[in-house]
Amino acid sequence: MVADLGAAQAALGPALGCDRFAVLPATDLEYSLRGRTVSCALALAFGRSGGLQLELLCPERGEGLHVEFLAEHGPGLHHLGFLVDDIDGVTEVAERFGFPDVMGGTFGPVRFRYLDTRSALGVYLEVVEDPDGLLAQIMPWR
Repeated sequence: MVADLGAAQAALGPALGCDRFAVLPATDLEYSLRGRTVSCALALAFGRSGGLQLELLCPERGEGLHVEFLAEHGPGLHHLGFLVDDIDGVTEVAERFGFPDVMGGTFGPVRFRYLDTRSALGVYLEVVEDPDGLLAQIMPWR
């Protein structure tokens, strides 16, 4: 989570071994946040270091987990993310183990959910279902 996307790319890119980022400008999207519908605009920058994809998120307006995190903690590690084949199945199992689905949404065919795993991992866990491979298509290192 960052407060300034450009500054974070300039500082973190070299430090983390990312030579380029795929940037998605902030777009207002609807999310489900703890059972309510909210709107939030996040500017995103995706970088790659070895086999690891890094995501810089910068809330620009609205409300959501990202806005809350930045206000409460400042910039820092917000979540770990994983691609999954069955987001509903993963969410169901996580909730049985006490990790509730606290925020989610869609971006075209991509579905994502944030699970509150902070008590166990110290961060949220994001699960992403991308049946058409859209995310891979927009990355420059594909």
